[in-house]
Order: sequence, then C-alpha cells, then structure tokens
Amino acid sequence: MEKKQRSFDASRYSTRLIALKFAYLGGNYNGFEHQANNTTPLPTVEEKLFEALLKSRLVAPTESDEPDGPGSLVKLWPGEEVTQYSKGGRTDRGVSAFGQVIGVRVRSNRPLPSRPTSRAGPIVGGEGGKEEEPLSSPPSPVKFDDIKDELPYVQILNRLLPHDIRVLAWASNPPPDFSARFNCRGRHYKYFFSNPAISPRNNFSSSSFSGHLDIAKMQEAASFFLGENDFRNFCKLDASKQINNFKRIIYESSIEEVPTSRVNIGSGGEAPKMYYFNLRGSAFLWHQVRHMIAILFLIGQRLEEPSLVRELLNVEKNSRKPQYEMADDRALVLWECYFSEGELEWIYGETGEKDGLMDIVWMEWHKSRLDEVLRGGLVGIVDEAKQKAAAAAEAKDEVSKPAPQADKYKGHILVDGGSRVLHRGKYIPVMQRARMDEVEVLNEKYRKKKPERVSGKGKARRAADAVAAATKGGVEVSARRLIA
Repeated sequence: MEKKQRSFDASRYSTRLIALKFAYLGGNYNGFEHQANNTTPLPTVEEKLFEALLKSRLVAPTESDEPDGPGSLVKLWPGEEVTQYSKGGRTDRGVSAFGQVIGVRVRSNRPLPSRPTSRAGPIVGGEGGKEEEPLSSPPSPVKFDDIKDELPYVQILNRLLPHDIRVLAWASNPPPDFSARFNCRGRHYKYFFSNPAISPRNNFSSSSFSGHLDIAKMQEAASFFLGENDFRNFCKLDASKQINNFKRIIYESSIEEVPTSRVNIGSGGEAPKMYYFNLRGSAFLWHQVRHMIAILFLIGQRLEEPSLVRELLNVEKNSRKPQYEMADDRALVLWECYFSEGELEWIYGETGEKDGLMDIVWMEWHKSRLDEVLRGGLVGIVDEAKQKAAAAAEAKDEVSKPAPQADKYKGHILVDGGSRVLHRGKYIPVMQRARMDEVEVLNEKYRKKKPERVSGKGKARRAADAVAAATKGGVEVSARRLIA
C-alpha cells in the first residue's frame, strides 16, 4: 500500500528574507528568466531555482499536491509578492553568470514567537461580572544564532540543482525592502574571445581577413565607452518597453588577455590566445554588451576605425541606429553584481560535505578541459596533414588549385564571437547603412498600434529610468569601490 505524502504546513515555520549569490553556465538554458505563459525549447535557470526552492520547501508551494509532468512544479510558485522575490540581472539564452544575485523569503529555523498562556477558567470580579483573564508572563525567548543555527541554504539548494547551476553564498540580513534589481549599484560583464578569431589557415582566399584581430585598435575603441553616454545605438530597441532614457555610466572598459591561455592547436605560427572584453557599469540596456563587442570586432577586423565608437555615441548627430549584427551569446558572462558597501554580508557554504561543491565543479571542468585538449589535438593532426599534402604537391612540381569554395565568397567574413564562420557580402561601412527610426518615433508608433499594452508600462518605465538616474547620487562611492 502506497504511503500518502504528508502535506506541508507552512504556518508551523518562520520565514526570513535572504539574498542568494549563484553561478551558472548558460549553454543548456533558454536564458535566466522564467517564461510563465510561453513554452521555451530549453528550461530557464529561474525555473530550476524555483523547482529547488519548492522541492526543499524553502518556499511553500501554492498547493499541497505536486502536479505531474516535467516542469509542472514551477506552476506552484506563489509569486513575487508572497516570496519578496527579486533578481539582479536577466541574462539571455546562452549567456552565463558567475555572480548573479536574487532576493527571496524562505523558510527558517528561527523559532516562532510563543503565544502567551492564560489561567484556566474565568475570574469573577467583586460585582459578580467576569473580568478578562490575566495572561501569564511570556516565556523567555529561545536563543537563536542567525547564522550558526540557521538552515544550510547553500547545501540544500546545491543538492537539488543541476551541476551547471551552483549556489555560492547567502546573505542573512538584507534590508527589509531589499530588491536585487533596484539595490544593485553596478554590474560587471566579461565577453571572451580568441585571437585568431577564426582559423588562420582558412581557404577563404577572396577575403583579406587573416583571422587575427587588431587588439590595439580594439583597446583604443573600448576606452571611448568610459563615462556617461547615451547607448541607444548600442542596444536592441524595443518599443514595447517604452524606454526614453538610454544614458548609462561605464566605469571600466578594456580588452584583457586571459592568463596562461595559449593552446597548441597547430604545427605552425603563433599559438592562439584568449582575451575578454572587460566591462563594468551602472546598468545596462537590452543586449547592450553584445552590441558593444560587435562593433569592437568590426574594428579588430580593420573593417572600421576606433572613431566609429565616438560616432555612434554622438546621438545628437546620429540619433537613428544603423543596422548591424550583434555578437553571439555564448561567450558573455555576467561576472558580478555590486551593492552598497555593507548591505550584503555573504556567508559561504561549507565545502566539506560529501560530493562537495568544489568536487562537482572541478570534475565538470576536467571533462571540458579533456574535450579541449582532444579537439586541439584533432586540429593539429588535420593541420599537419594539410602541410604534408602541400609539401608533397610541391615536391611533384604540382601547382595546387584554389579550393572550389574560395571563389564563392566575394564579400567579407564577419566575426561575431561564436563558433561559426559567417560569410557576408560586400562590406558596407556602419555609418553608411540603413537606419532605424528615431526612438521617439518607434515609441509613438507602438503607442498608436497597441495602446492597451502601453497603459501598464508607465510604472515599469519610471522604475527603469529611476535605476539609471539613481547612479547620479551614490554612484561616485560605488564607482570608486568598483574600481578599487
């Protein structure tokens, strides 16, 4: 006889608002944010977090019985108002994060306050009427250490989460009105790429691009992003959001080499290096980082000059965004979310448990590293075979004919940071391309087309603008802390 599962009574437990810091690899997920009313081809990171919080009963589900079917548990999530849930950033499909932060109200070990007891039976007054029963003295509060006596949140969640989502730490006492989004004073992104960006031994002889990026030019261009600028030409414009303020502050913008990143994948030439676009700022627009690095790639390919960045930032002169492709998502990482000093004191979970956090992450890295070495070896073998074939042809006094596909590509190769070689037509300079309508025109067109959707956007738009404006006040302290 199957034992009936006992229902969870949330009223027996106290709750507390905490913050969680966690990391994830985005390749297996359809972005961070849960799409409640849309079916996605892959799960989202937020879905997996909700499932772990519900399975562990750190958050009480809306019903006692769990629904059947994959992904159905998320339907029992009680919502943001009940859980005081907030998120520091919303990464898109394929994007990873190593310093994501959420706020959420969870179950606690803290004892519930005891109710005062009364004497048995009524007390009759001198006039014969009943008086209120006097209460006995309240019991002494149970001693409770906010950290030592609390539930091991990090370990509980990591036991239930996939191995590519790892909780790193929790903060015990965020402000009562804490919002991981609106309390966040800055975000740090890194976008990784290799140099050469494509095989330097490619067969695309009609293209002048050798595969090597001009890092010095990219570095010069990246420096132009520093300070406060209007980034409407460096983001995906979405009229449904009705955004009017595109000004953001960038504290750091540079191209950095990844230490000890050289990998031997060929018999000749210099070994490839890994670099990253290092970017810290107050807040970011939709797809802003991927647009910024896309322009830097064009400059690195010597298709554009570094001055293009200044041209696109000059919105008085160039108020309409030129059409260009943004960079691939896979290499982008939300590295860290920053908060005011002392606002969140992170408590890191113990690492001594069986199959601990470090063991799991290390083994995942080990598998990836082996894969890198094997693939690098394959590239080296293929390259060696190619060199031997060329040498044999030369020895026979044969002139090698160009590969048939070489004549197909009369245009240019586009570097987008992904794993594909993208062939495009004749290169048109960015400032000579077709342009979108001005932001004000796009917003007005949307308001006329869908007025019912715009009516509820006012509050969200003002809140988003407030986040950008908030950097005006406390940003100097935050900026110094970020750079330090």
